[in-house]
Amino acid sequence: MIGKSKRSRPKDDAPAEAQQAHRAPAASDAAMEQILLKTLNHLEDALPWTRSLPTDGRRTLEGAIRTALDDLLSRIDCQGREGSEVPSPVPAELSRSLGPHRAMELIQVILDMLEQAGRTMGAEGERATLVYTRQAATAAAELYADLAEARNGRKAATESRIIRHLIEKTADTRTVDDLSRLGWRTEFDCFAIVGEARGNDDVQGMENARQPMHTAVARQGGRALVGESEGLTVVLINPDRSGTPADFCASILRFFTDESAVCLGPLRHGISGAEASIRAALSTHVAAPAVADPITAALPRPLHADDLLPERALNGDTDAADQLYQEVYMSLAGQDPDGPLPTTLLTFLRSGNSLEVTAKKLGIHPNTVRYRLRRCVEVTGWDAMDPRESFVLQAALIIGRIRRSHPGAD
Repeated sequence: MIGKSKRSRPKDDAPAEAQQAHRAPAASDAAMEQILLKTLNHLEDALPWTRSLPTDGRRTLEGAIRTALDDLLSRIDCQGREGSEVPSPVPAELSRSLGPHRAMELIQVILDMLEQAGRTMGAEGERATLVYTRQAATAAAELYADLAEARNGRKAATESRIIRHLIEKTADTRTVDDLSRLGWRTEFDCFAIVGEARGNDDVQGMENARQPMHTAVARQGGRALVGESEGLTVVLINPDRSGTPADFCASILRFFTDESAVCLGPLRHGISGAEASIRAALSTHVAAPAVADPITAALPRPLHADDLLPERALNGDTDAADQLYQEVYMSLAGQDPDGPLPTTLLTFLRSGNSLEVTAKKLGIHPNTVRYRLRRCVEVTGWDAMDPRESFVLQAALIIGRIRRSHPGAD
């Protein structure tokens, strides 16, 4: 009969005690065969996902179940002999093909079947079966851990490859495929976070932080990719409409060193947006020393890329310069670079931020200057009355005037 145990039988001239030792399991062969057949017949009820398996796939599952029972019975027959380690009820190759969740479900079905078989073999057989199933469960857990480590290694390699291609602007259809395998949709919003991971001095910082970062982001309802760029950890997060970039950044700040800048890129869309946000965060990290406290060297945590547009532009970041030009200068100047808003703002900045001096130079009332400056805030989001924000506006005006005078220069 297929699946019937190939156990050794005691020889006729074996001692009576040996024959007696083998008689109990042999007498229960029919019962165990019934248990095996019942398990196979009810496989679809126990594991609903088996209904969609092709014939070969189902046959493989049945083979695993039969093999486990044969192994148990042959070990019980070899009483007094030291056997090899008990294997996982579901071998590695089958576990990989099924996936971790289904493999664990199949293991549970097999262990339940073995315990049913043990109950047909008397007290000694039942005790031996319980020992066997415990060892089999341990072997399965160890195999699961090994496979999980291998999966995590492949996942980490895929994430690192995606991040590298995004940084190098070499993303293509393979990058889209990699993202899809990691569960990312074709269309997605995202932002980047860049910093130095804790423990990075021993080259293990990023790897040690990778899974905790994934867990923290998942708890917030998002997805993450973790990669590296010249010693810095790069995290790309898809918030999936579950929170703001600041919320997600706060959840993983603890994984970065206190001494290093943690830089938050802008929220963008799709592959091109991911490239832009990562570049912005990396550029912000380079520019960070320019905004450190002159006495304590402390930095805000995180540093928002959009808050360091002038420093990034001065350091050669064309994306930052483009953003200052498009979002600030063009909002002010529009089709009239000599209009009242850019003229008033530039005059105010060149007059030591004095309302009276600006009004005198323009021949208007100081209240008119105040009104126009308020309009500048409404249009750009930056306030010329604030020292830091006036620097942003001044940088935008400089870039805009240069580009207007030399259209081909940008």
